[in-house]
Amino acid sequence: MIYLDNAATTKPSETAKNAALEAMECFGNPSSLHRLGLDAEKIIKKSREAVAGVLGVPAGDIYFTSGGTEANNLAILGYCRANQRRGKHIITSKIEHPSVLAPMEQLEKEGFSVDRIGVDADGVFSLEEFSQKLCEDTIFVSVMAVNNEVGTVQPIAKIRELMKKKAPNAILHVDAVQAFGKIVLKPKQWGVELMSVSAHKIHGLKGCGALYVGGVRLNPLQLGGGQQKDLRSGTENVPGIAAFGAAAGAVTPESDEIFQTRTALKQGFSEQIERVVFHGSDTEQSGYLLNVSFLGVKAEVLLHTLEAKGIYVSGGSACSSHKPMPSHVLTAMGCKKEEIDSAIRFSFSQPLTDAEIELVVKTVCDSVSELRRFMR
Repeated sequence: MIYLDNAATTKPSETAKNAALEAMECFGNPSSLHRLGLDAEKIIKKSREAVAGVLGVPAGDIYFTSGGTEANNLAILGYCRANQRRGKHIITSKIEHPSVLAPMEQLEKEGFSVDRIGVDADGVFSLEEFSQKLCEDTIFVSVMAVNNEVGTVQPIAKIRELMKKKAPNAILHVDAVQAFGKIVLKPKQWGVELMSVSAHKIHGLKGCGALYVGGVRLNPLQLGGGQQKDLRSGTENVPGIAAFGAAAGAVTPESDEIFQTRTALKQGFSEQIERVVFHGSDTEQSGYLLNVSFLGVKAEVLLHTLEAKGIYVSGGSACSSHKPMPSHVLTAMGCKKEEIDSAIRFSFSQPLTDAEIELVVKTVCDSVSELRRFMR
């Protein structure tokens, strides 16, 4: 098996699994005052420090959630509802994850105005359009660090610079789920007040994420227990948090070998098969994603053909793969329908060996040629 759907989820590492198992033995409620509760609380504290260390922020600014989706919802709905007297204008991009776009739609129903900024053919956020939309009423901007379908890295620092000039009272939220552990993140240096991350994208367990909150006020989405300074009530998922901390402690951003894997696959597809279109930037790129359209072949058919041969890939974002709508990311990038319908996402967590690269290229090219003959 060659697993190339790591943007959807990664295989839990042995370190993360062991940390979770050890935390299960420490089964006390972290809110309890006895020794078992205090031991569980210590596990959370250690993991909070590990996640904060990757981001270069104070550990006290990290709040654990059930995943990236909850972290995004808490950031967007929590901030805008708490600060709507300051203004009701929000800006995001057209290629955000559904867990950002859906809360934006909800806020529109609540009376907020939302502008969705376009991207160029490489999926890069339009700074020119953004500058035109910024105004004194803008209170919130949400832009992802790395796109989950094409891997394009967005100009977060430049976005903040424009905000300082034209909307100095607005705050910046960054969905860093696909960036955490893959590129160097500098929320404090960039002036980012809110940043969302997730465990299962870096070899942790599903069901655990975190939100960095840098000195801004949020309304909680969950009420009742008062955990995590009243911002995120509910008994903490100690095994998941322990695994997250262990996985965070093992990340190694910006691997040159990952870029080499991506480059080798792209070159192999280019040289050995016709009618191939690549999506996303080669310069503003995390390196962990390669999105390719094999024209004349339906993505879903190719996906299952490769699966039968032991290679696992994706037809787009796993969060919306069961919906019949075309990719909103590739649509915003101006891709043709044929390109969108035939797009496959290869996503990596570690470098492939030369033998694995050769096998993937050969298997994909043979499968595409076979399907094209059949479909004709």
